[in-house]
Amino acid sequence: MVNWIAGAWRRAVRDIAQLQLWEVLRRRDTRKLANQNEQALAFAVERCIACPRPEECSRLLAAGQDEKIEAFCPNTMYLRHLDAMQRHAPKKDLLAGPD
Repeated sequence: MVNWIAGAWRRAVRDIAQLQLWEVLRRRDTRKLANQNEQALAFAVERCIACPRPEECSRLLAAGQDEKIEAFCPNTMYLRHLDAMQRHAPKKDLLAGPD
């Protein structure tokens, strides 16, 4: 029984590492923002794991049609939130001041 549980845990960890969510965050350049709120990211991972359309997501990512994922992605609102955070983040070049 312990071996079965350990094997299931290893498969789950490997599966989490392969989630399309990581690629979406990378392409949107929002991974660092996502890491700032571990609980929200954990919920996003759970939603991604439970998604009934991972094959369609993978196909759209491979085709470079990331924007079409939002039509069915359970993390659409989360991704939009991260995009908004990124848009409204202070810009380093504006804060540097004159030389």
